[in-house]
Amino acid sequence: MKRILFSLLLFLTNQAIGQSLSVFNIDAGDFPSIKAKFFAFDMLGRQITNLSVPNFKVTEDGNPRKVTYLSCPSPKPALDISSVLVIDVSASMSGNRLEIAKTAATAWINLLDLNINKSECAITSFSGISYINQDFTSDKTALFNGLNTLTIVNGTNYNAAMIYPPGGGILIAKNGKYKRVIVFLTDGNPNFEPATSKIISEANKYNISIYCVTIGFPAPQCLKDFSKQTGGLYFENITTKEEAEACYRWILMTAQGNEPCSIEWQSDISCIGGLTNLVVDCLTNKATDTLTYQKPDTAFPILTFGPETINFQNVTPGLKKDTIDTITALHADFNITNIISSNPAYTITPSNFSLKAGEFKLLTVSYIPTDSGYTNTKFTIENNQCQANFYARGGYPGKRPMVKTLKIIQPNGGEVFVVGMDTVITWAGILPDEMVKIEYSTDNGANWIFICDTATGLKYNWKVPKTPSKNCLARITAKSEFGYCDGIQICNQLWMGCNLDVDHYRNGDPIPQVTNTTEWSNLKTGAWCYYLNDPANGAIYGKLYNWYAIHDPRGLAPRGWHISSDSEWIELRNCIGGSSAGNKLKEEGFAHWNKSEFYSGTNESGFTALPGGMRNFDGGFFTLGDGGNWWSSTPSAGYTAIYMYLAYSTEYMYLDKTSFNDGMSIRCVKDK
Repeated sequence: MKRILFSLLLFLTNQAIGQSLSVFNIDAGDFPSIKAKFFAFDMLGRQITNLSVPNFKVTEDGNPRKVTYLSCPSPKPALDISSVLVIDVSASMSGNRLEIAKTAATAWINLLDLNINKSECAITSFSGISYINQDFTSDKTALFNGLNTLTIVNGTNYNAAMIYPPGGGILIAKNGKYKRVIVFLTDGNPNFEPATSKIISEANKYNISIYCVTIGFPAPQCLKDFSKQTGGLYFENITTKEEAEACYRWILMTAQGNEPCSIEWQSDISCIGGLTNLVVDCLTNKATDTLTYQKPDTAFPILTFGPETINFQNVTPGLKKDTIDTITALHADFNITNIISSNPAYTITPSNFSLKAGEFKLLTVSYIPTDSGYTNTKFTIENNQCQANFYARGGYPGKRPMVKTLKIIQPNGGEVFVVGMDTVITWAGILPDEMVKIEYSTDNGANWIFICDTATGLKYNWKVPKTPSKNCLARITAKSEFGYCDGIQICNQLWMGCNLDVDHYRNGDPIPQVTNTTEWSNLKTGAWCYYLNDPANGAIYGKLYNWYAIHDPRGLAPRGWHISSDSEWIELRNCIGGSSAGNKLKEEGFAHWNKSEFYSGTNESGFTALPGGMRNFDGGFFTLGDGGNWWSSTPSAGYTAIYMYLAYSTEYMYLDKTSFNDGMSIRCVKDK
């Protein structure tokens, strides 16, 4: 009967020479009952089978678990085997990796009991070619001498290792007198794809089982196929001598016909995601195995929300807006005792109820904004199982928050970081799905160095750069502060819901701010400004860019977005009603637009166009409140490009061309 191992996480702590415990094949399919196989070995490396439930302790993530079942097979005489240890001696095996291989091979030779049984063993090695270090023998001294002849040589050729003379493992193994076994160890992929089918065919022709062990990397598919199609096993990502010894011991037990013991224990639901840390103690031989396994989804009681984040956009300050969200209990019964909002502008009802596993309830979420600026809240669900949160945010697209809540948690001052080390930057005060820009300074904030502008999840893994200083600072800016905002789906396009407001190119280089009139008019490179050079206008309308900034090779649009082309403006216009559809793009009412009796905005599209005006090619400013101007990425004849224009006094949406040196707003479209 063929036995196949698809994956293995195996970690071994030796208490004495040969005395150990190896747990494997963890099965959580009948959760909370967990099953596993194991081998326990005595001081001489022999399998221990006279074991029972009281001989074991099991803990998961530090919590003791009840062992409910244990069974070991009756001892059987070990089958005599003819084993070939095939060892990689390529250049990458030098140093510790070759020592790992020798340690594992030494354990194999000692455990074979060659003086008692009729088993025999051979040692071969390979690089670009193969070598016979010791042909079949039952003499341990000869085998140890063979191990000592291993020599590092360049090249990694799996064909040489298996089927090329003089030392191909199959060429040697086929002459074995007993059950034929190859144990193949390597630390790297082959220099070229081996003849996998031929190797498997030859192994099966001579009834040879191939067991494969990889050091420090995942097993390539060819090695998995060697093992699976010849009745062997494979072990991958081995990194220590102890792990290698455990693998060889398990291979030997299996090859000699021994069967593992079985153990079962009762697990429990958990609020901790990811891998479960498992510790199994055998009290009989005082050995411990420490490993991890993945619990099934049913092990984690969760509350799900639809949606997880509620968006309240364009709600008039002082007026109440209600929406419905759904909460569902999964994998356990929940008793919700309270739902707490971090922002009193957001409330929820009901906030006290119970749900059976699989049940759902409709919640009414309400928002009363005090102003049009961006705000958010975190709803914390207090319950008898696992803490849960969902979120809401509101405001007008592009309107910055009146009260800033974003703050850095780590680093918070005083830390010392080693160049090249990995650290985690964390922050709080915004929602997990919101992007932030991260920068650092080495001169107490006089200058800032860009790190990333698309970080989410309230944390960012960062490798400390080689910029030694004792005057370092970190800075995090929310997307609502640097020009990103949620997308607005209009027909088949996803448009950015506010005007672009970035001051760095995509690669982190700064975009110059140019305020001088003469300098602006003479530019032939990218630049930006505020209308009338007033940051207060920028807070409402975003930045005005010249056309050179759009076509700078460093990239102006955020990652995943691009500057709208003339064809995309035309597609938008045609989608929402043709050339007379401008009112559907404009912000509703006259908060920013000059009044027009017949052409006030309705914002039916959700585009929320604002009349941010423009800067002329000669450096002057005009049309704030009268009109909005948005670049396309499409050039026209000469030093001109296409742009889109909306005016307060008409419903039309114009496309025209103007000078590269004009300063206009920008809207981005999501990449498809």
